[in-house]
Amino acid sequence: MKSLRTRLLVGMIGSFALLLMAFGLAIDALIEYMLVREFDFYLETVARTLAAATQVGGDRVEVKLVPEALPDIQQVEGELFSQYWKDDGTVLAKSRNLADHSLPRLSDEVGHPLVRPFVLPDGRKARAAGMRFAIQRGASNPEGSLSEAGGGNVCLTLVVARDTTDLESHVRQLRWLLLAAGAATMTVGAGVSVVVIRRSLRPLHHVAANIAAIKEDDLSARIPSATLPEEVIPLVQRLNELLHRLDEAFARERSLTADIAHELRTPVAGILSTASVTLSADREPAEYQEALEDVRGIARRMRSMIENLLTLARLDSQPAQFQFESIELAELVEQSWRGSQDKAAQRGLTFESAVPDDLSCTSDRNALSIVFANLLDNAVEYANDNGRIEVAARKTDSIVEIEVVNTGCQLTEEQVAHVFDRFWRADPSRKDASLHVGLGLALVHRLTTALGGKVVARVSNGEFTISIRLPIIPFQAEVA
Repeated sequence: MKSLRTRLLVGMIGSFALLLMAFGLAIDALIEYMLVREFDFYLETVARTLAAATQVGGDRVEVKLVPEALPDIQQVEGELFSQYWKDDGTVLAKSRNLADHSLPRLSDEVGHPLVRPFVLPDGRKARAAGMRFAIQRGASNPEGSLSEAGGGNVCLTLVVARDTTDLESHVRQLRWLLLAAGAATMTVGAGVSVVVIRRSLRPLHHVAANIAAIKEDDLSARIPSATLPEEVIPLVQRLNELLHRLDEAFARERSLTADIAHELRTPVAGILSTASVTLSADREPAEYQEALEDVRGIARRMRSMIENLLTLARLDSQPAQFQFESIELAELVEQSWRGSQDKAAQRGLTFESAVPDDLSCTSDRNALSIVFANLLDNAVEYANDNGRIEVAARKTDSIVEIEVVNTGCQLTEEQVAHVFDRFWRADPSRKDASLHVGLGLALVHRLTTALGGKVVARVSNGEFTISIRLPIIPFQAEVA
């Protein structure tokens, strides 16, 4: 049952049917109980009235009953039976319609009728009311007041019965009426349920239509939710958030494609320009060597960019596979600095490392080397001439925090928020064709996150600071 409409319809009709069935059974039981109670009340009234009108003369029982004494009882349908017994079990009298049969002898305390169901000799169902009462010999029992047997009193047992054929007929009619009313109610309820469910699911069809109207080349469209039910709004909001993320992802992909093309166009143009100028005339071997050195430098920058792109692509496409080991951070910082110290010396930059010699953490050496190399290279590239680069580290609880600071930062706080974006540079015109194309810090951010750490950038008083927080023992290393 995959259809939501069918599930709702079955659930509503099933619940409605159960409730209606329970209600019908309760009504049937209640009405039957009330009818039986009324029937028993009539039998008890008949028994009390007959007992009050009974006289005993010798072994004869006489009932002096005025017909008007039972105006309501005489309206009860069904044949009436009666029978009298002495205390010793001798039958004093019984109604002619009993013929040779007898009623069940029922009695309780004196003056208290006892009602029980039984079956007549001819198989009909009936109910009988029996009571024990005391009267004086040869005298009537006035006002229905009974006295205890003693002296001249006689104790008798009277049983009055009436068949319940008509009562059962009324109960059957009632049940058929309830069944017909229930069937009609179920039919109407099913129709109403179909209409209500159809109207309730209509907003989902509108949402589906809006989703179908979204073009693959334009994900900026959003699904309106102002007129939707409250239960559907969270679903639409999540869909809109998904569309927003997809739109941003495709926008980044388009931007990435354009950025790669732009960044590759510059070095390729440099190679072509150098080759064209060099080949435009005969030159000395030294000039050819210089041109080839320029081409090799441009090719190295292209290779560095491509390697960074491949690393980012691998990190994005699958979980990173690291080899964790204990790393002395001061030693790793010194090794990473060697690749940038020549360029730093040319620009008159000073370098200071305040990383404690005994500070270590468990991490991947190659990944952490790439992180430090990119951080230091970025600091050397963007620090002011004769500026300063500092590296500091400290341990707090189970976290190691490393900070790389360079002077001469001209970025605003708004710009600092984008330094980890791929191909982002402060100069949107990208006039320079340097090694830095906006991938170094993006790679730092991605690798640090993959290592279980966090990286934050901030600027204050012209100093640009990258802060990296790494776990001393990452979760992966603990599992291993």
